[in-house]
Amino acid sequence: MIVFVSGAVRSGKSEAAEACAIRLAAGGTLHYVATARATDAEMKERIRRHQARRMAMAASWTVWEAPEGPDRLSAALRPSDVVLVDCLTVWWANALFAGDEWKTEERAFAAARRLLDQVRMWAAACRAVVVVSNELFSGGVPDDCGTFRYMKTLGWLHQQLVAEAATAAVVECGLLRVKKGRWPQ
Repeated sequence: MIVFVSGAVRSGKSEAAEACAIRLAAGGTLHYVATARATDAEMKERIRRHQARRMAMAASWTVWEAPEGPDRLSAALRPSDVVLVDCLTVWWANALFAGDEWKTEERAFAAARRLLDQVRMWAAACRAVVVVSNELFSGGVPDDCGTFRYMKTLGWLHQQLVAEAATAAVVECGLLRVKKGRWPQ
């Protein structure tokens, strides 16, 4: 099962997704795929806040740090486990811009399909995969080729994941709105 949660930066989507994953885990291991890299002081602080929030929860998480973590996670999954990916936008940016994939549409979509296949593989191996992503599509069309290709393929990933998801929701100002399916209770 896939659960897709999107929203703006600092909208409360990570908190909603974490609560969802904890509810779904019931006896399984919680796996947290952390995709952000501490590239500057602001990101270091955001990562620290996310870590502190996870530490304050009653649940315990097995954390898989990108970029290597997602590849190693597959071998560790059991049918009762739940995976939370936070977040798709950073994971996709890291994957797309790590090499030259972004330079042609064909290669960019091939890379996007590989990432989608990774999520599908996890979903087949465990109870649920909760994917967090950012809403980036209301700011207009970017001028540069790399950003345009990133946005185009991210939009495609969103559409594919929502089509396959049992549940899809948007978080705005801390308020969750379910757009597809039912929110796990």
